[in-house]
Amino acid sequence: MAASSTPDSFLQKPTEELLFLVQNPELYHPSLVAEAGRELRRRGASLPPPPTPEATAAPESAYPESVPETSAGARWWPAGVLAAAVLGLGWWGLHTPTKPATPPASVAAKKAEPIVLEAVKTERLPDFEAKTAAQVAELRRLLPAADRADTTATGRYLRMARRYWLAENAAAHLTSQARTGAVTAVFPGQVDLTLERITWFMRAKAYNQHLTATMEERLNLMQQGLTLRRSSLQVFKSRYEAQMQLLDPQEEKVNQEAIGLAEELRGHYQRKQPLRGNITEL
Repeated sequence: MAASSTPDSFLQKPTEELLFLVQNPELYHPSLVAEAGRELRRRGASLPPPPTPEATAAPESAYPESVPETSAGARWWPAGVLAAAVLGLGWWGLHTPTKPATPPASVAAKKAEPIVLEAVKTERLPDFEAKTAAQVAELRRLLPAADRADTTATGRYLRMARRYWLAENAAAHLTSQARTGAVTAVFPGQVDLTLERITWFMRAKAYNQHLTATMEERLNLMQQGLTLRRSSLQVFKSRYEAQMQLLDPQEEKVNQEAIGLAEELRGHYQRKQPLRGNITEL
């Protein structure tokens, strides 16, 4: 298997891919199968039952320890009868014309039916690694020179930015699928994986990483955006399971707000201040 077995690698894999790994242990290294099983248990997914051992063969019937002795005639006459019967069947088989066995009509018709392969269209959730790397580099360039001079704080900030963009890109991708109706059976699992990425960012955000004021301000924007994304993804999953329309005007507004926060981080968009007062006085 090409992917590494690091926790981050398995965190980014869809649940169905991890299930395939566990269900086919003979195709992969045991350490990868074990790591996939641990990740599935962490997600609360049900693991496939282990193969049941083959039923042991029934013990041979016990023979009596002793057989009563019989006379020589009584011992050999059954063998003679059996030999005569075998010779008679052999003579009958040689003088009786054989006919080719004809399979039943239902069996012949079944064999003649063509094999139909049913294909199910699925789409794997992209990893967005290349796109995320470019976005992180862009955020680094946008930092003031004084902030970049603090290399320790800059490193921590960029690691948080990577977590944000991995989650944001995946959430935007799933929102696009919800808008176009291009969701498949793997959609709920992909939502769960993206929610895990959001949680990955939120847990790290809870700690004081001793960043600069500019970095903290931008991390707050990231947190606001992922809070909106988390709410929408949970709504999408619930509506998918209830077979309802995924995107409505309210969720579209949430999506646009999250996009606006992402653009503001990149310096491409500045949010307008909310309107205040009576509309007739403006």
